[in-house]
Amino acid sequence: MLASAMGWIGTIGGISAYVLLSRGRWDATSLRYSLLNFVAGALAGAASAVYGAWPSVGSNVLWCAIAVHSAVTTLRKRRARAVIAEPASFPDHTGEPPPADRQLLAAA
Repeated sequence: MLASAMGWIGTIGGISAYVLLSRGRWDATSLRYSLLNFVAGALAGAASAVYGAWPSVGSNVLWCAIAVHSAVTTLRKRRARAVIAEPASFPDHTGEPPPADRQLLAAA
């Protein structure tokens, strides 16, 4: 009974992820899309293992691996964009010019 429920929840989750993606509500690079695909694949795969449906287990393990790869790729891209967006240095709020500017002022 538990395996059957897990299988149905996984199936509904996988179909829901696809419907949300195809209707434009979610993006293929969103973390929630990857998470829902991973959870759906894990639940359906576990249920398939209980019933001994090994081809289904294999495809769901692959589905989980693709979801993890997608999430990792998305996180790496977000991190790279965040690093590029950060300023090179933080402004000095003491009111003093930076050391290089002090030397230029002293030479003037």
